[in-house]
Amino acid sequence: MGLDPYLLFMILLGIYVAVLIVIGIWSSRRQGSVTEFWLAGRELGAITIGFAAAASWLTASALLLATGLFLFLGLGSVWIWVFPNIAGLVLIAHLASRIRRIPAMTQPELLEIRYDPVVRAPVALAIAIMMVLFSVVDFIGFKLVLQTFFGVPPAYAIAIMAVSVAAYVSLGGFRAVVWTDMVQYSFLAALAIAVAFLAVRAAAASGTSLLQASASLGGDWWNPFLLGGVAAALVYQLALLPGWVAEQDPWQKVWAARDLKAARGGLLLGAALLALVYAACLVTAIALRAIYPLPDGEMAAEMLYLQFISDSVPPAAIAFLTIGFAAASMSCTDTFATSGASCLSRDIIQRFLRPQATMSEMLIISRVLVVLMIAISALVALNVESIMDAVIMATVIGTTSYFFPIVGGLYWKRATKWGALAAVVVGGGLQIMIIAYESFILKAPVETLFPALGRLGIPLLVEHGVLVGLSLSGLCFVGISILTKKPDPMRLAPFFSEVAEAVLGEQIVHVDRSSPDYSLIQSKVEEKVTGARAHLNLKLDLESEGTEGDYELPWDSFVRRLKEDYPRWYTPTGSHIVYRLSHGDMLSCIKMVRGGRSQVWLSSDPAVADVPRERDELFLSAQEIDMVLSAMKRKA
Repeated sequence: MGLDPYLLFMILLGIYVAVLIVIGIWSSRRQGSVTEFWLAGRELGAITIGFAAAASWLTASALLLATGLFLFLGLGSVWIWVFPNIAGLVLIAHLASRIRRIPAMTQPELLEIRYDPVVRAPVALAIAIMMVLFSVVDFIGFKLVLQTFFGVPPAYAIAIMAVSVAAYVSLGGFRAVVWTDMVQYSFLAALAIAVAFLAVRAAAASGTSLLQASASLGGDWWNPFLLGGVAAALVYQLALLPGWVAEQDPWQKVWAARDLKAARGGLLLGAALLALVYAACLVTAIALRAIYPLPDGEMAAEMLYLQFISDSVPPAAIAFLTIGFAAASMSCTDTFATSGASCLSRDIIQRFLRPQATMSEMLIISRVLVVLMIAISALVALNVESIMDAVIMATVIGTTSYFFPIVGGLYWKRATKWGALAAVVVGGGLQIMIIAYESFILKAPVETLFPALGRLGIPLLVEHGVLVGLSLSGLCFVGISILTKKPDPMRLAPFFSEVAEAVLGEQIVHVDRSSPDYSLIQSKVEEKVTGARAHLNLKLDLESEGTEGDYELPWDSFVRRLKEDYPRWYTPTGSHIVYRLSHGDMLSCIKMVRGGRSQVWLSSDPAVADVPRERDELFLSAQEIDMVLSAMKRKA
């Protein structure tokens, strides 16, 4: 008598999670700052980003959903899920050069740099809600898998996944996420290809080759525009693609890349890796149509993927395949939990509630919030059954709330904070109200209230009325921006090089490189080259005159005095981060944050060719800081 399949799965899962936890522990040893925790030190290469980008958008639910849509609707369903997935990464790769100009860690932080603090908190909350809903999708997929294969109760399945993901992500942060994603993509891709192979073999055993199965589906199944023609395909892209493009986690991978080439190449690689898995899903769907009768509905079509595995695979092998599903679920949940928690940590707590927090305090807060995000997602997943509903809800909220402010702000100089805020509040608020009305009052899609629109072929209210919310969001963004005061050029300078040249000019740096003070500062600078960029870090330990031992630097008064005495120091996102704007490349500009209670940390990420200049800038920054501290009876 062989080993019980469920017991075998739990043993394999224990080994798998142990490996992930080891990666988390290894990653935690490299953490000294929130930049390291949330962006892996901005040193990821293209291959790492590519695998992580693909894994974070491929859930266990995605395998079921993509195959189910192909089964039930044919190739025309590509516009609902597969194409927006792949095209989203390609479009973000196109935006990468503008995204990387800004040394942000989150999209709300970027929006504050571009507009004003008034925009930051609402968008942070919207992203956190989106990330919870996306995580819910992964929990749903995992509980369906364990329920189908082993009869595991949903609550138990969700608890297994929640504890596993929380363990390694809270330890290792974003670096643990991307490295475990590489492992997880390998498992889920192997799963998708293995199931496709088994399905083709099963169809052949029943007397139908893959070519014969493809031909038997008919022209309608292969027609990519069967579901409403080109117009319907465009509507789906208007409804869904902006949400994918505006999704935060790929943007964070752009910021975490070692340079622009790695960011862009990684996202394009991720798109190709997505296409590989979805091609396997297409093959699986074709073969399953030759084996099973057409399912009655979308949910039944999704479950046919699992039914085939149950019918065709030996119990022991199911345990191994289920690890692939676990990898798919965890690879997305860890990304979404990290992305959502980064908004709560950096954009709400550090920005508004605890701006004086030390780096170690923020690391603790960040870890707690990751666990909290996972716990909330798990609780919601206990009460949601439909994979597609959760995905669409999350996507349309992002589409209607902050797509125009964030993408428009990268390209349109006239965009103002009031236009951005109106777009977020009106578009996102209306969308949330429509979803709530459908879910709790109407108990049906809002389009059922106006059946005449459907009969006339007007898709105005499809997908939770997203086109209404998106249209109002865009109108508010453009209209109110035009009607309100033009933005401060200092807000535009980091985004538009011509504005930066006009506002900041080009500071000529004069330092005496032969002086002992210069040599002392340079000896403390840590330099690391990754790709086309270098990372320069300088930690200044402070002390108070006449006082021995540790003391706490009065951060707010120090920053205020520094800005008064040296106007190039600028706080576009609050006092917890101070930039010395000496040129238009904000990523290269000196950034100052609070380290410990009596520490100042300076950093810069210049192009490799500009390292000598930025070392001079670090010296000037240290001198200016020392002058201010001396006036405050303190010194570096």
